[in-house]
Amino acid sequence: MSHGRNRRVYAAAGFGVFQRIVQIAGTLVIMPVMLRALGAAGFGIWGAAASLAWLSGVIDLGMGSALVTLVARSLALGQAHEARRQIASALALGASLAVLLLLLSGTVWLRTTGRADTTVYFIAVLGLCLNLPLNSANNVWMALQEGYYSSFWELVQTVVTTVGLLLAAVFARDLRLLVAIVYGGLVASNLGSLIHLLIAHPELRPDKPLQSWRTFREVASTGSMFFLITIAGSLSFVLDNVLALQMLGPEASARMTIATRMCVTAMGGMAVISQPLWPAFTDAAHRSDRHWILGNSTRWMALLVGAALAGSAILVLFGERLLRLWLHADLGFGPVLMWAIAAWIVAQALVRIPNLLLSALLLVRFQAFAIGIGAAIAIALKVAFARSFGVGGILWGTTLAGLLIVLPANLWRIRRWQQHVGAEPAMGAALNARDPDRDLP
Repeated sequence: MSHGRNRRVYAAAGFGVFQRIVQIAGTLVIMPVMLRALGAAGFGIWGAAASLAWLSGVIDLGMGSALVTLVARSLALGQAHEARRQIASALALGASLAVLLLLLSGTVWLRTTGRADTTVYFIAVLGLCLNLPLNSANNVWMALQEGYYSSFWELVQTVVTTVGLLLAAVFARDLRLLVAIVYGGLVASNLGSLIHLLIAHPELRPDKPLQSWRTFREVASTGSMFFLITIAGSLSFVLDNVLALQMLGPEASARMTIATRMCVTAMGGMAVISQPLWPAFTDAAHRSDRHWILGNSTRWMALLVGAALAGSAILVLFGERLLRLWLHADLGFGPVLMWAIAAWIVAQALVRIPNLLLSALLLVRFQAFAIGIGAAIAIALKVAFARSFGVGGILWGTTLAGLLIVLPANLWRIRRWQQHVGAEPAMGAALNARDPDRDLP
């Protein structure tokens, strides 16, 4: 069992890395073409509308993340019927949210009398709404420990969108069409992923829109906690540009924009590599395979931190030179800022695996509390450090909060879980026992 679990983790991580490389290559090809085709103003509008696509993983109110753990748990316990109910609940919840958002956005659009400058954003919102229930398929693939299928459909999306944008930029140059291609590729690939899932796993096909009110509430309540984790985690860095602009000026904000892009890219790479561990941890926990969890937690944490250290060393040694070559300008990046970026990346690598393990064990209330406290302290530190240390000080606020608050708290909670499980004759009994610290909804 453990060997098969390892193979699935490696396969999903490897294909995910390949898909991310193709995605980055596609972005590098598309951006200059779009800029030439649309001009600076049109490119800015297209970029703003297209950038809303990242909300597809947020506006589902965390139900996608909830599915990863809940479905993996149900399948590990041999309860395919419960997994089917959870998937049906997520689809029903996603469809309900989609209708609500579509009505609200449609009302706003009609009140603007359908102006062209708002039509592109309405197309983006329409794409997000259609994608809301469809995106559940990718999370179920992950829960099945078959994340390589999810990566495959993301690869299809990348290829279809890139080819479509290149053709439209040459022959049409219609801003509405170009935005529609971005979201059309997203919806088409996720629809294909959902159809593929239901064909490959007929035992998971919902036969009723809502099969159990209890399961619906479980998916919704668990999702709400994951949603809070996402919001709290995002607050620790999404306001960095605003702080830099307000406290340090536009030039500092420009440096922060590039620094944030570097940090987020590194964090995305770590997520692709480590995400398959999430359902694997859940599966191992409910099959009483604690040794696999502990061994792989240590191994993958060392792998991520080692990769982060290696990448950070390159940044510190050659980052300024590489940035000048890429940007064809000198934005004033100095060694202090490069060290701050490197420390930020290493801190995220240290926190990543403990966060995944807590999510896999559904210890999400504690996790949300720790991340929320960490985000609040990070913002306070950013404000305190910005005046003295500049852009680097803002980044250090996130780093110190992660290392001094979130990481110790997560490790302490994992230690408590280990002690509780070790006191039971079997892990399965431990997970179902009355644990005063247990966060299961």
